[in-house]
Amino acid sequence: FLPYRTLKLPEGIGCYCLYHGNLSIAENEKAARWLIKEVFHDLKVPFVITGKNPSPSLEKLAHGQVHTCIVANPGEKEMQDMITKAQVNILPSYNDTGVKLKLLNALYNGRHCVVNESTVKGSGLDAACHIASNAQGFKSIVSQLYHQPLGEEEYRLRSHLLQHAFDNKKNAERLIAWIW
Repeated sequence: FLPYRTLKLPEGIGCYCLYHGNLSIAENEKAARWLIKEVFHDLKVPFVITGKNPSPSLEKLAHGQVHTCIVANPGEKEMQDMITKAQVNILPSYNDTGVKLKLLNALYNGRHCVVNESTVKGSGLDAACHIASNAQGFKSIVSQLYHQPLGEEEYRLRSHLLQHAFDNKKNAERLIAWIW
């Protein structure tokens, strides 16, 4: 069961790209480093990395870039605010098992989501995301989406996909029917 009950997509255009995750987990730090070095090093769009316990070396790497910053250890409300204000949530993963909670959070509360195949594998959420397979693909998609509002068609598709698989009430009813 998820804490997200309804789609709360922000209107208009956001003001940065966002990567979020627990930065004390090696995989998440690896993704953040890859994004800084391979995707955002020459893009002229603001890039924010946020999460728990970033390493000093990751902070140094981020602060060495003109358009990149790190927000360390945000509270839940601040994290949700950052997801809401982002134009593009960038969520690559090196692990292709299970549905990523950070992806669900971004889909329920944010604008565009750019991911790789590993992020959406087996989730059924492929159609609600923009999928890139390499750094150039991420750059190209970010460049296309950075000034583009989330469209009504995207909103309807996202709503349909999320309500079908992740609706708490429907899932509770399924569990009850299965048990009894």
